[in-house]
Formats: sequence, structure tokens, C-alpha cells
Amino acid sequence: MISIIFVLSWAIYIACMYLFVSDLLWLLPVWLVSGYAVGWLVIVLTLFIHLPFMKMIAPDHPYKYYVTRSVALFVNVFALRLKIQIEGMKNIPKTGMLTLYANHKSYADPFIIMRFMKRPITFTPKMSVYKAFFIGKWLATMGAFPIDRSSDRNTARALVDAIKIVKKGMAMAIFPEGGIKDRDEEQMVAMRAGAYKLAMKAGADLLPVRIIGSTEIKRRAPFRRTRIRVVIMPVVRYEKVKHMTTNEVADLMFTMINKTK
Repeated sequence: MISIIFVLSWAIYIACMYLFVSDLLWLLPVWLVSGYAVGWLVIVLTLFIHLPFMKMIAPDHPYKYYVTRSVALFVNVFALRLKIQIEGMKNIPKTGMLTLYANHKSYADPFIIMRFMKRPITFTPKMSVYKAFFIGKWLATMGAFPIDRSSDRNTARALVDAIKIVKKGMAMAIFPEGGIKDRDEEQMVAMRAGAYKLAMKAGADLLPVRIIGSTEIKRRAPFRRTRIRVVIMPVVRYEKVKHMTTNEVADLMFTMINKTK
């Protein structure tokens, strides 16, 4: 939906400029560039208009996820020019309580995850992202679990809400490195065992995911295409890890994600 709106806005703007302003061909590059900017403006306005409605419907509402996936497709294709290859789609449970754990090397990682998740999912952004005016409001409508490293009390309160969301069947994506770590190293280089409290307290299955190639996005986007490979590993059932400590679960997931090539 979002991509179609962008392309139509871009094309209509160029056509209007050519028909009603000037039909000189040498101005066409100007219309192309300015039309691209107009397309972005239309997208932002569309999402802003959607915001009140998004606040009214549940985080796992099908339409809400349709819109967010549409945004992810637009960002991946038009903004970042990513070519994403996905392996292991069959490993994603269609129903049930689920937490997804992945390495984190780029701000594009959430959009990459949205590309292959065909069930409602939300995220665990750091508080600085959650407080960003428009992004924060949109994340709030998705039932996001903000991480406030300056306040354990706020994080604990948010954790309770996140557990409720996961128990209702909405998947939660977590980057256990605690932010973007070492963008030039594909492997997971740090691990916060506390990131696994959500899965353990909710009694949710854990889905390990390896994102390969996102370290190149900052050097290539938006002018060169970046190839991304996503490996979705077999789900780790809660029954298998329920007697483990969070440190032991962290070690297990760390090994699974990093050993994948």
C-alpha cells in the first residue's frame, strides 16, 4: 500500500509539472528529484493521518500489521535498496507465544524483520527512539516494550505490559546485544542476559535469527543495492529451556546465532 502511494504520488507530480508547468524535457530531472521528495511527504502525511485510527485498534490487529509491513517494504525497497534473501521461513510458528532474538548491526534491522514475519510482531526500542515524536507514537500503537536503562522501575513496569502482549499471541522481537554493537562485525559481540527475561517469564518459545549483510547498509544505501541474507533457525521451545537460568539461555542463543554462516 505505502509503496503504491509513493509511486503514484511521484508519477502524478511529474505528470502535473510536465502538463501544467513546463513541457521542456531538460526540466524532467528536476521534476524527478522534486517528485521523489513529494512522494516522501505524501507518505509521512498518510502515516500521520493514520495515527489516530492506529491508536484505537489493538496492537495485533491485522490492518495495523498490514500497514507496518507495507512501511517496511517501502523502506527496504525505495529508501535503502535492500535485496533480502530469506532462509528458514518454515521455522516461524504461525501461532503461539513467541519471542524473536537477532543480532543487531543496523537501524534497518527492524524493517528487515518485518519483511519476513507474516504474523503481528512488535519491538523493544531503547527509550531515546521511543521518545522520538512520530516514531515513538507509532511504536506505542504497536505495543512496543521500551528499554529505559536509566530506570529499572520503568523497565520493570514495561516488562509486565510486554509479557501480557506476548501471552496474547503477539510476537516480540528483541536485540539482546542491547543496541547496535560493532557495526563492522557481523557476529553478535555482546549479550545482555536480562533480554531473555521476557521469554522466560511469559513462557514463550524463542526464535533465533541471524541477519547477514546489514553492516554494509551504512556504506551503500541509498545509491547502491545491499544484499541481505536472513537465516531463521529452528524455534527453541520453552519446555526445553524453562529450567535454565537467563544466563544459560543467553549462552544457548548466542551460540546458535553466531555459529550460523
